[in-house]
Amino acid sequence: MTTLTLNSLQKTYANGTHAVRGIDLEIFDGELTVFVGPSGCGKSTLLRMIAGLEEITSGDLMLDGSRINDVEPAHRDVAMVFQNYALYPHMTVRRNMSYAL
Repeated sequence: MTTLTLNSLQKTYANGTHAVRGIDLEIFDGELTVFVGPSGCGKSTLLRMIAGLEEITSGDLMLDGSRINDVEPAHRDVAMVFQNYALYPHMTVRRNMSYAL
């Protein structure tokens, strides 16, 4: 059973803007979780943090009890399906294109 745990997860930008502040959440295998809120409230930022596409300012992101804050997106066993196309910014074009192969 896989468990995703967020402990006091925060994202603060260099200008001091808090995108995500103090999120505590536990999601168990098979659960459906929905993030709802107005535009700009941090939903996409939170999902990007979980996927490893956005740096976590503070707090812990745990997958099955292991801290994955600094684990590369490709090694997290977490995936994100984008509404629009998306590329991994840390990968070359070749690696982005061959990632799913």
